[in-house]
Amino acid sequence: MLTKRQKDILSFLIQNNEPITSEWIAKELGVSDRTVRTELKELQSQCQSLGIYIESIRGKGYKLEIIDSQLFKEAYDSARNEIVDGSKMDFSEQNGRVVYILKRLLLEREPIKLEHLEDELFVSKPTIQSDLKTVREILEKYKLKLVTRPHYGTIVEGEEYMKRLCFSNYILSRNNDLNVDFSSFTVLDQRLFRKIKEIIIKKVNEYKIEISDIALENLATHIAIACKRIKEGFVIENLDPDVTGKHPLEKIVAEEIVKGVEEFTSLTFPRSEIDYIIVHLLGTKLIHKETLNRFSEFDELGTIIQCMLKRLKTELNWDFYEDTEFIQALTLHIRPAMNRLRYNMNIRNPLLNEIKTRYPSAFEGAVIASKCIENHLGMEVGEHEIAYIALHIGVALERLKTRQKKAKRVIIVCASGVGSAKLLLYRLQNAFKEEIEVVASTNYYQLRDYDLSSIDFVISTIPINDDIGVPVQVVNTFLDEEDINNIRKKLSPMKSDEKEKYLDESRVFVQKDFRDKESVINFMCNELYKQGLVSKGYVNLVLERESIAPTNFGNLVAIPHPLTPETEETFWTVCTLKRPIEWHGKHKVQLVCLLNIKKGPTGDLDRMYQKLIAILEDKSIVRKVIKSESAKEIVEILNT
Repeated sequence: MLTKRQKDILSFLIQNNEPITSEWIAKELGVSDRTVRTELKELQSQCQSLGIYIESIRGKGYKLEIIDSQLFKEAYDSARNEIVDGSKMDFSEQNGRVVYILKRLLLEREPIKLEHLEDELFVSKPTIQSDLKTVREILEKYKLKLVTRPHYGTIVEGEEYMKRLCFSNYILSRNNDLNVDFSSFTVLDQRLFRKIKEIIIKKVNEYKIEISDIALENLATHIAIACKRIKEGFVIENLDPDVTGKHPLEKIVAEEIVKGVEEFTSLTFPRSEIDYIIVHLLGTKLIHKETLNRFSEFDELGTIIQCMLKRLKTELNWDFYEDTEFIQALTLHIRPAMNRLRYNMNIRNPLLNEIKTRYPSAFEGAVIASKCIENHLGMEVGEHEIAYIALHIGVALERLKTRQKKAKRVIIVCASGVGSAKLLLYRLQNAFKEEIEVVASTNYYQLRDYDLSSIDFVISTIPINDDIGVPVQVVNTFLDEEDINNIRKKLSPMKSDEKEKYLDESRVFVQKDFRDKESVINFMCNELYKQGLVSKGYVNLVLERESIAPTNFGNLVAIPHPLTPETEETFWTVCTLKRPIEWHGKHKVQLVCLLNIKKGPTGDLDRMYQKLIAILEDKSIVRKVIKSESAKEIVEILNT
């Protein structure tokens, strides 16, 4: 059977068509090179039973070949798990042990002795103590304390409300859609959970209320947790005393949901538990669309949205003031988002990493916009909430591009007659639809009679040697794929030196020795300050942006940048490190690309982001850059 670490190693080998070194895998996993080689040796001994072959290529690394795909899938899908208390957990890694310890501590009435945890997890006392340090850090996020009483054991102290939030966020495993994965945990009653969902769906339909699938799943989860805790004698206390009076609609819905749950479970929900459900209803998109017209710029929501629109226009030159669809979408989203923040309810966004990678410009816009909420509430928004705002900004940007996209005016020159010209016209219209507008078609000798002042370019089936003052694209009469690609380049011209303009050897720093991200960022910003490219306070803008949402990208890469654009031009500053450092959590980084964005109108940021990400997603390029010993070589690699 495979351990989690062995699965991770196999995952890296699967993702790479070329050999990958044990050193690289070790950096990604945050373990020693020796550990990875030991695991690889063990995997090689199991190759036949796993349906694979792992080839060790001298000087290049390891390469995986799958011999029997069905056998490999079965082995890969089942990691080495220990079954304790009916729960399927992987105790070979710290994360599995931490989740199990949290579960035991949050659900127990009495203190737990460390010796019992040692026996249950089959680990040593120092290992348990190391795990408890991580447990303490998690509990502190929820204002919970881990208290040890001599001769009695260890217990969690704090508000029941916070215990339940911690329980939901850390104990309940979710699948890729963020639905509760009952195969991984038996803490909740699956039959009860499904019944609660039925009750919620019935009530939201009855009151014509909109609620997303994820919000439905979260609400059902919290009510199921409430049932379990009430049954065990743990009741919510000290919630907002006026929550009922402030939110009459949510009060009615909560009471009717509770009535249905009480009938099914024979439990009695005290008033404080109904308030608890009201709080979670406030964290969903429970709002009638008809009520949107009641919001004005003087309301709390209106003020925040106006702030967002202003910041996006001022700092990124994105004008969404007339985009009523965007404003409505924000209004629907921000009200529950602010309630979630007020009541410390963390939301998970299953698309977070994909949004950061695929829509980096929209995500940066969301970071800037989220400062309006942060300033209003006096609390951090968090990258999961920011990613949801980024989705709305991404949609608005697409609409903006569509409105701004003006068809190119074109004249067709065809020497072989009207029939050929018509054929070419229809082929162009089919290939480019609204991107080009064919103004006329003519013979070459008649071209001089046309006023070309409003023409963007000429498409001709014959070479035109005269300088007519307008770009000419020569194509085949039947317009093949190469012709289409050449015209597309004319529609979206890209300078051949586009990569080069972002890079300069004076802003590439090689094999530096730093222990943390703050040191790297300080060094890079200070170097730019010495070159007169940024202000002295530039580093604070970069660190502030980093504190909102970490910029580690995976693949040992981080892309820090300032919260707001400041430089005169857009350019990259690159720094490679002698050894990987921890950037966020356990994510390692050895290549740092500081992104400096031009202030004022930003141009096509998306294209620049996509270009950068395409480079840094390529493991072979990143490996070459990290190993490089000279700035000149790095510039050449990144410009290849």
